[in-house]
Parts: sequence; structure tokens; C-alpha cells
Amino acid sequence: MGKVNLVSLSMNLQRVTSLNRLSLHVLVEQASEGHFIASVPELPDCVAEAETRSDAIAAVQEQVRVRLANIEVLTLEIANNPWTDFIGMFEGDDEFATLAQELRTERELDINSTV
Repeated sequence: MGKVNLVSLSMNLQRVTSLNRLSLHVLVEQASEGHFIASVPELPDCVAEAETRSDAIAAVQEQVRVRLANIEVLTLEIANNPWTDFIGMFEGDDEFATLAQELRTERELDINSTV
């Protein structure tokens, strides 16, 4: 197995600049009793219920701020990535090339076009 390195990065979202943003989704639902529930799918523990939509959103925003205020982000680097063993394994295989072209055609993909 390859060597594994952990690189530690401290992240305080209060210091995030406009060049480095974190976007999260906020789901807002109206509960049957008239209250509103705001939740963040990316952070399962961040759910708030309030009498008004804006209060529910404000409450969940505060939960996210508190949750991420002192979070640590780790980058996992793996030497000898096992996925690289598969690179080029079908090079020169006419049968695979035909299958790949059929899939691209079916999915309307053009690998030669630029985005």
C-alpha cells in the first residue's frame, strides 16, 4: 500500500475572503403546524424550526457558523494511487473503442469539443 500523508489546514470561516467561498444548500419547508423548518443537507445536524421563514433561516445560519467556526480541513494525499493502474489499459483495444464510441453517441457526448 502507498504512503499516506495528512496535510492539516486550519479553517476559520469568519476569515474566508470572496475568493474562497463555501456554498451550502439551505432547504426551507413549511411544517404542517405553520412553522418553518430550515436544514442544511451537507451538515445533517444543522436543522432549525421557527415561527417564520426568516427566523428559521437565521437560526440555521447561526448553527452553520458555530459548527464551522473552528473546523479543521484535512487533505489526504495517497502515493501510488491504485486508480492510476487502469490508465491506458484499453489503449489500442478496437472492441473497447467501438463500445466507448457507442456510449458517447448514445449520451450525445463529443470528446473533441471544447467547453
